[in-house]
Amino acid sequence: AVVSTQSTGVSGVKRHDTIVMANLGYFQLKAGPGVWRLSLREGPSREIYRITGVDGPGDLMSDGDVTITVGDLTSTFITVDATKKPGMHDRSISAENEQQQKPPTGKSGGDGGIWSSLKNLVGGDSTSGSGTVSGTNETIHIFSVASGHLYERMLGVMMQSVLAHTKNPVKFWFLKNYLSPKFINSIPALASALGCEVEFVQYQWPSWLTAQSEKQRIIWGYKILFLDVLFPMNLKKIIFVDADQIVRADMKELVDLDLGGAPYGYTPFCDDRPEMDGFRFWKQGYWRNHLMGRAYHISALYVVDLQRFRLISAGDVV
Repeated sequence: AVVSTQSTGVSGVKRHDTIVMANLGYFQLKAGPGVWRLSLREGPSREIYRITGVDGPGDLMSDGDVTITVGDLTSTFITVDATKKPGMHDRSISAENEQQQKPPTGKSGGDGGIWSSLKNLVGGDSTSGSGTVSGTNETIHIFSVASGHLYERMLGVMMQSVLAHTKNPVKFWFLKNYLSPKFINSIPALASALGCEVEFVQYQWPSWLTAQSEKQRIIWGYKILFLDVLFPMNLKKIIFVDADQIVRADMKELVDLDLGGAPYGYTPFCDDRPEMDGFRFWKQGYWRNHLMGRAYHISALYVVDLQRFRLISAGDVV
């Protein structure tokens, strides 16, 4: 089963959504000081499950929601218990989500457990900028990570190259954790000048997950480990592009690519410029023998079907 929850401020305006990891039933919501309301998300989660208990700085209300008070900027920990409603034991949220999404292969994503999907409405509009409109005007969503002023400058070049090769609107999503305040403050002007949207996402490395000792490896981890929890639940597909990449084709091709039921697809390295062969290490020695004629792929550019990624709990697998 997959349980979604949501939380909103007292005003009911600010919202975020995320899913709950199958590992330890862990979820992480972003919220500032104030009073927040945690509830099951509308849809299969709310139809099948109900919140039955809470342990921590929260109060279970008569309507099944939980009121949580965040008193400062430090982490607030809470445990929420959810059980199936009477008569719902034969229903599976995963199966119903699978039926709604109807992936191309028709394969079942399986039952990811009660905590495979949790929605938090805690600090931003969950529907803002989803841009999931089909057709020629579909918004292309690009995700990237960077650390240091050099790579921040490269981000600007990458953004320009993406926009130069597509007629579709583009929205960029940047991991905020390691960006400098100067770059963050410059983004509104840069987005306005380029004619695109930009939004920041944040996620703190879970304390129970073994941390990397090198900062660069931590940043690389964010490229794949938390894709299912970084973005709004209604965001269907996103393309990761390294900050130092120069894009020379329309990213709409990757948006339209049929992944055949796979959660993500990596693009092969191009080889249309013979003068660069000396730098293509995979065309000689160990890599040439290992690949045996197959294309060489790395994580500099890949497309992610976020719906499929969440459905099969790919984040817990990797």
